[in-house]
Amino acid sequence: MASSLALGALAIILWFLVHRYRNFARNLAAAKSSGLPVVLMPLNVYSVFWLATYNVWLPLLRKLPSSCHGIWLQLLDPEWAYREGFSPFAKVGSDVLIAVSPSSIHAFVADAEVITQITTRRNDFPKPLQMYTRLNIYGKNVVSTEGLDWRMHRKLTAPSFSDKNNEVVFLESLHHAQALLRLWTGSGGGGDQTINDPATDTMRFALYVISRAGFGVRVAWPHEEEDQQAGMDDAEDSMLVGSKIPPGHKMNYREALSILLENIMWTQVGPPEYLSRSPFKIHREVGTALIEWGKYMNELYSAKEAEIATGQNSGGMDLFGALIRGSGILDDPESGRKTELEKSDLMGNAFVIMLAGHETTANALHFSLVFLAQNLDSQKRLQDDLDRTIQGKPIEKWTFEEEFPRLFNGMAAAVMNETLRMLQPIINIPKSTAPGRPQLVTMGGRTYVIPENTHIYLSCAVHRNPKYWPSPPDDDRYDGLKDVERFRPERWLVDTKAPAAAATEHTKFDDEDLRGPSGADTSAHLFKPVKGSYIPFSDGYRSCIGRRFAQVEILAVLAVIFQHYSVELAVDEFASDAEVEAMRKGGKERKAVWQKAADRADHLLRKTMGSIITLQLRGNTIPLRFVRRGEERFMFD
Repeated sequence: MASSLALGALAIILWFLVHRYRNFARNLAAAKSSGLPVVLMPLNVYSVFWLATYNVWLPLLRKLPSSCHGIWLQLLDPEWAYREGFSPFAKVGSDVLIAVSPSSIHAFVADAEVITQITTRRNDFPKPLQMYTRLNIYGKNVVSTEGLDWRMHRKLTAPSFSDKNNEVVFLESLHHAQALLRLWTGSGGGGDQTINDPATDTMRFALYVISRAGFGVRVAWPHEEEDQQAGMDDAEDSMLVGSKIPPGHKMNYREALSILLENIMWTQVGPPEYLSRSPFKIHREVGTALIEWGKYMNELYSAKEAEIATGQNSGGMDLFGALIRGSGILDDPESGRKTELEKSDLMGNAFVIMLAGHETTANALHFSLVFLAQNLDSQKRLQDDLDRTIQGKPIEKWTFEEEFPRLFNGMAAAVMNETLRMLQPIINIPKSTAPGRPQLVTMGGRTYVIPENTHIYLSCAVHRNPKYWPSPPDDDRYDGLKDVERFRPERWLVDTKAPAAAATEHTKFDDEDLRGPSGADTSAHLFKPVKGSYIPFSDGYRSCIGRRFAQVEILAVLAVIFQHYSVELAVDEFASDAEVEAMRKGGKERKAVWQKAADRADHLLRKTMGSIITLQLRGNTIPLRFVRRGEERFMFD
């Protein structure tokens, strides 16, 4: 009996090995036929098993003798495109490489010419929809669909991101930027306090902006709740929510959405009812948050439906209103007009817009602050530029029409662009080739074949491809880093004679009937990257529909903060306030303490970043302080 079981087990193992070998041989043959460099991989780096356990295995594999190391070992890190940058492409001598394992073929692209071909040939290179099923929590949406379904969802959502709504986003960003600054600088505005987790606060900021600008929900900051009318003079049509739990709910709006968005991976464990009964606390919290946010959106939906049915129009960005009007669900069924979308589609789009509209923007803001705290010269240049741009004008008199084009032309936009170059929220934008449909691409005058059933990743390494990002002639390296690896927003500042109107020119990225997104990635007054070489918002037909929303939001908050304040790395871990005060300003001791904080921040940015949906610090924080301009503790010649 035992021998029979052993033989059966051996047969299964042999069958598995033979099956894996045949798959590997087939994939390798297809990859070699492409004409592109091929890297052999022991497994699919993006399999569930490897993503869940690579932190265990990768350190062990790195202890192998150096003779066993190779590009394959670099590519086993799921975040290699961020951590290694262009290095693997340089080693294989190509801007496109193919990684082959027994179960997959992955093509990584860091060439602008190929990226442009992929993003403009939507039907040839569709999104791999199986990767987006987790976003269908409340219904299908513009992110999780392809083909005719996608066109339908795109037409439904695009009108909400038209130019006329940018002013709503701008004004709401100003309001919440001031609230955020008050939180960081204290009641007296002195700023003598350490912000241990600024990333959490920027997440809240972006969440509150999209809630109000998109859905008419004004979320009060904890320090605003003493005066329930704080900031409401321009938002009478809003639903004001705070920390109190409304009747019929188990969580307040702020808590439900924060828990849901911060733990979205757990939503794949099972339906909300199962999660709510799970023995694990985090599962129960996520399950409850799923149900609660759905209740809140149903309430907003019902209110907006009644408003539209009676002919009212609250104005503003009004995402739900635009979704309801565009869906046809209010049409008289007797009219014979066919309804193409269901309520679940509206809820699905509302959720994904909320998710995409807050996490990516929050990350860009957070890392902009960290980079500026590390690069004091760039911060000073930003402040000087804001002085010339704003000229002391009170925030309450700022307008979108006047201030945004100026900000989009100057150092604030350069900081934003450089942050997104260094830290693209989605480090690998996924595309694919369909079964039975290999695709030809050209690169450098030669033609290559992307095999069928290939997962394609538009790699953020293109942002560090030196052929697209020229170094200053006398400054190729700084502190041992190549220029392309450095945060240097000044690279975007060029002398141009482009007319002022070009700063907000409309660029058609899509079919006309899809109505968006409009507006360029960068101002015509700044350095203009080669098309396909700068893709923080993706590119082509499937480019980010909320691009201008994010740009308006980020520039507004940078202007509010740096008009009167500076950001510094907190050094509490290395010296107390009294010890820093005893050190000579600008002296060696202060610089040594600051350098320790800068080295720690640099280490965390390079080694502890990870992606769930977007690239963020995982399990660590970089504490910051905000101080009035002129009262900085760390300024060096």
